[in-house]
Parts: sequence; C-alpha cells; structure tokens
Amino acid sequence: MKFQILLFTLLGFLLFSCSVESPEDPLDVYRNIAYTALSSTQKSSIQGDWTQAEVAAWTNGNYVVVFKLKDNLGVIRVVVDPINGRVVEILT
Repeated sequence: MKFQILLFTLLGFLLFSCSVESPEDPLDVYRNIAYTALSSTQKSSIQGDWTQAEVAAWTNGNYVVVFKLKDNLGVIRVVVDPINGRVVEILT
C-alpha cells in the first residue's frame, strides 16, 4: 500500500512538472529575431510597440512577423525560420 501511494505521488509530481509551461512565448522570440534584423531606419518607422507585431504561419514551416509602418505606409514582413532561429528574408 505504501508503495502505491509513493508511486502515485511520484507520478503526480511528474505530471505537474510536465504541465508547467515555459515563461517565454515562442512568438515573442520570433518577434525579437525579426526586429533585430531590421535597420535603424526601418525600426524608427514602425508604428506602435514592436513587441505587439502580428506573427503568422508562413510557407515551409516558417513564420512571418508583420510590423505596421507609421502614416499608413504599409508593412514590413520578416520571414523567420523557427528551427534555425534566423531571418530568411525581409519583405517591404
């Protein structure tokens, strides 16, 4: 009986530790990679807070981060490879 209680307690701890999420959101990581790749001119033309940029699925398993520009001048799209953690291309 003690063995069963110990086993259930151990399994409970394992289940809890596996369910705790990482505090870092992967979308924030993609936003940071994309923002870092921009030039200073591009960074200064972004409307609002860059940490709130839209992130969406793109082709080939990549993600696209969309930064809106000031004065309704359009957007800058940055394609990020989530596997390698690098920018694939910047679309203006």
